[in-house]
Amino acid sequence: MQYGKNLVAVIVAALILLVAQPGLADSKTDKMADLFESSIAQESSGNIDRALNETLAVLKLDTKHYLGNFRAAWLYYYKGSYQKSITYYKKAAALNADSIEAKLGLLLPLMATKKWGEAETLGEKLYAMAPYNYYASSRLAYIYYAQEKYTEAAVQYKKVIKAFPSEIDMMLGLGWTYLKLGKKQDAKNAFTQVLIVNKDNLSAKTGLESM
Repeated sequence: MQYGKNLVAVIVAALILLVAQPGLADSKTDKMADLFESSIAQESSGNIDRALNETLAVLKLDTKHYLGNFRAAWLYYYKGSYQKSITYYKKAAALNADSIEAKLGLLLPLMATKKWGEAETLGEKLYAMAPYNYYASSRLAYIYYAQEKYTEAAVQYKKVIKAFPSEIDMMLGLGWTYLKLGKKQDAKNAFTQVLIVNKDNLSAKTGLESM
């Protein structure tokens, strides 16, 4: 999951621009810019605890900073502190009700903690908001599968594949879903499509061997 790392250029550019504008630079802004820069550098070096501490220091300066809450949520997720990740993703989503990325991020700790009902409700809402967003559509397919809602999962996997036909993980998901539904020929076709482009794919081979 790249949400934290993809923010690097955005955060640095935005804060540098803010500091550079006459009349806007102050000690608080400078401090926040330094903390973000340090947090990103620490994460890049693998020092996740230090990266998180720097981000939390940003939130001490401004508890309602969207990017601060969003980044804290990602770092807590990375650490495996899923409940805290949920808390901070929800804070970020509340601070920006139109944010799709915060809701997409929230799906991750919800799925990790197997809160499938809440994940499904959110996943369906996200899919309605952004039907061609790969993460929204693919995660909803998996959420259905994880709940053994195989008919719904098959429909959703096919929607994802229609929009993203090169995604072999989605074809694998569809193959296993067909297998759960007892549609062995359809499952075989899906697994075969995967093996055509990735002949050593263990999941596809296992699927075929299990028939």
